Order: sequence, then C-alpha cells, then structure tokens
Amino acid sequence: MQKVPFLELAGIAETATDALFLIRDMKPDIVFLDIEMPEMTGFELLKLLPATRPAMIMITADPSYALEGYEHELTDYLLKPVSFERFLKAVNKVDGARSPKHSTSLPEPPGKTHSSTKEPQEQVLDTEFSGARNDFLLLKENKKLIKVAPSEIHFIEGMRDYLKLYWSDRVAVIHMTMAKIEEALPPAQFLRVNRSYIVNKKVIREIEGNEITTNSGRKIPIGVTYRANVLAALQRNRI
Repeated sequence: MQKVPFLELAGIAETATDALFLIRDMKPDIVFLDIEMPEMTGFELLKLLPATRPAMIMITADPSYALEGYEHELTDYLLKPVSFERFLKAVNKVDGARSPKHSTSLPEPPGKTHSSTKEPQEQVLDTEFSGARNDFLLLKENKKLIKVAPSEIHFIEGMRDYLKLYWSDRVAVIHMTMAKIEEALPPAQFLRVNRSYIVNKKVIREIEGNEITTNSGRKIPIGVTYRANVLAALQRNRI
C-alpha cells in the first residue's frame, strides 16, 4: 500500500468487532475485508454495516465465495495471492486514478485496512471476480446471475455495450463490451471472427468463402481483417 501515493492506511482490525468500531470511527473510503475472521465472517460483518458504507473489497484464497460476494455488491473480489497490478485495478475502481507502472508484489493486509479515496464507481462485472479463465463465468442478466461454463457458449453477438450469448438451450443478453468478454474467454477455444461476433471453435461446421456455418445452421460472416487469423487458428486442426 505504501507504493500507492493516493492511499493512506487508516487502521488495521484483527477481529470483526474491532473492524466495526474502526469503520464507524474512521469512516474510511475503502475497506479490504477477509472472509474468515475471529467472531464472525466477512459476510456477516457486511450485514451489520449501514447502507452508506465504504467501498468493500473482499480478499480470500477461495474462489467459491464469488457468487455470494457479488450478491453483497462488493466493489471487487481479490483472490490470494494478490499481485500488485491486480490490487491497483481494484483500487482504481474506487479512485478512478491512473495505475502507476509497478510490477512488484504487495503483501495482503492481515485482516482489513482502510484508505481514503473517492466515491465508488458502479461495477458491471469484473472478469477475475466472475471466475473468468477458470471453470465458469458469472454473468449478470437483468437481476439474475447466470453461471455458465465457457465451453457451453456457442457464439457471442455484440450490440454496442450489450452482448447476446448463445448456447444450446437459451440466449442471454448482458451489459458488457466485446473487449471485456474476449478477455474473459479462453483464447484457445474462441475466435473473434468480425467486430460483432466471437465464435466457439467447436461449433464451426464449415467455412465457405467469408462465411462460417455453425452446427445449428447459423451463418456468421468473417471480417476481412479477421480472416487470416481465423484460418490460421483453424489450420492447426487440418488433416
């Protein structure tokens, strides 16, 4: 934390009770919160805080808490070990400041620490927070959270700041950009075929000219600037 000039450590609490009093007295802008603490869990502590609480950033070694964390409207969810770059990304969601270029690691706070920043920004969905590049993605559609394995997604259609995700039995519309979802998907499994479509390789049945036909019969155009990359990626499986 000493490497970030706009952060100031306001205090450290070893127990949940100490944290409640510290938050009340210091009124910090950010709280870094462990899940497993003496007396009560981090989630139990969250329920005791007023509605106008600080920005909450959860730190844990267990990714299985991601769904519960999202339901508590956390600003971010950090998995241990936390790199300095990932720490800055979480802080900048609250502060809006540009990330300094550092590459060293930052030790995690033992329980919670507090610092002064600006008001928190609304979080749509963070890829690491959602379990991206692991076994599943956690996507928000309206007021629902949808858990889907990347392998189940057939293709994705972009519509400005919204996406349509197609899989075998349904279509979901989520608020996210193509660039954001592309970062979350396994690059060895998905191809960006034009500005508006990302396709799962396994559902490509044939390519004719500049057009892909999926197993379901959906025809998707290949963009001129994307064609070389698409063909190069598929050539590895050619016999």
